[in-house]
Amino acid sequence: MNLLQPLPRPCDVIVVLGAAVWPAGRPSPALRRRVTHAVHLLHSGHGKALLMTGGLGQHPPTEGEVMRQVAMEVGVPARKILVEQRATSTLESAIYCTRIIRQHGWSTVLIVTDRYHLPRALLAFQSFGLQVSGSAVSGRYVSRRRWQAWYAWGREVIAYGWYMLLILTGQARRLDRRL
Repeated sequence: MNLLQPLPRPCDVIVVLGAAVWPAGRPSPALRRRVTHAVHLLHSGHGKALLMTGGLGQHPPTEGEVMRQVAMEVGVPARKILVEQRATSTLESAIYCTRIIRQHGWSTVLIVTDRYHLPRALLAFQSFGLQVSGSAVSGRYVSRRRWQAWYAWGREVIAYGWYMLLILTGQARRLDRRL
């Protein structure tokens, strides 16, 4: 699992992990950065299609739907965009997206998210047998307050350990069967 590829290898599909949707359906800066980065990768030949994943958060519509709108606004044809809009966690995104990926006969996946989130996202998708690589959006996690950046990184360290435990104990597979 290579976390930081300068030039990601071409894959079947680029999976874009969701981020917050703000009031009135506006994409948060993180969500817009992720989609913009994924569109650049698509146009550069690093994938055949985009798979947007993210369910309903605090504000409608779903993260996946807002990401589709953003991608279409910058010229991605609707036929190159798939949307998964049930997932409310990274692990659920891995489960639901793996089903869609397999339905299309794909196996290689390029995950797009923020740098702090990438290790856990790669772990989750790889645990379902996909060949994954990752591409982090440009720049670092941006926050007005230093404690927010520390919180994001600290949360990821804890969540990575939790996901590792879920995978090693078979709980991730059981969740896949329940959903």
